[in-house]
Amino acid sequence: MMRRIYLLLAALTTASVSANDTVGVDFEVTADAAACTPALSNNGIADFGTRNAGSLSANAFTQLGTRELTLTITCESSTALAITSRDTRSSSVRVGEDTGRTIGPHFSANGGLNVAYASRLFGLGVTAENKPIGSYAILINTGSIVALDGSQNVSVDMAGSESKSGPWARLDHYLLPAAESYFYTFVKKGTVVPQAVSSVSVPLQVSASVANNLGSSQKISLDGEAVISIVYL
Repeated sequence: MMRRIYLLLAALTTASVSANDTVGVDFEVTADAAACTPALSNNGIADFGTRNAGSLSANAFTQLGTRELTLTITCESSTALAITSRDTRSSSVRVGEDTGRTIGPHFSANGGLNVAYASRLFGLGVTAENKPIGSYAILINTGSIVALDGSQNVSVDMAGSESKSGPWARLDHYLLPAAESYFYTFVKKGTVVPQAVSSVSVPLQVSASVANNLGSSQKISLDGEAVISIVYL
């Protein structure tokens, strides 16, 4: 069974005067199961502040930077679980070179990472003229995960698989998938054996990249929606 969180990304506004760069993440939970309850920090809002529309590049994609959220999962008892996700705006994904000639939303993790492969990119919706606005990606910060098994702290790594049944493998980066095509689970430190947890805090980084030539005389609002699912193993 799956328990789902709905993430809504909204409200990048570009106008002739200013741009209100806010990525909002909201959620609601289905009643698929009662074993584990998920929640997001800061009401799911990743705020990129306000900028002048003239600061958006006319010739290249503009990186909006990275903001952090925390996914917390609390279970009634210790449970082995995995995380996956999907994009409900996949048809609006647009990716291109930024001013540094790199492609895709940028993260600073592990010396720098740009996400350019479609299976890990989420769409930001379209303008009134039906122009795709750009794309974003969601990275799990595996080095800062905090987990409990009952009342005991447990040291965990993450591992990934194309199936919720495994086999599980360690990866260089843990980017949420756009089509529930990949799963991530918590594993015992130094192994690829799933670790049951009673609660876990999972830091997430959200990075967005906005296309050029979107027009600056009208309001442009992000309209992204991702769905994170908790899968019981």
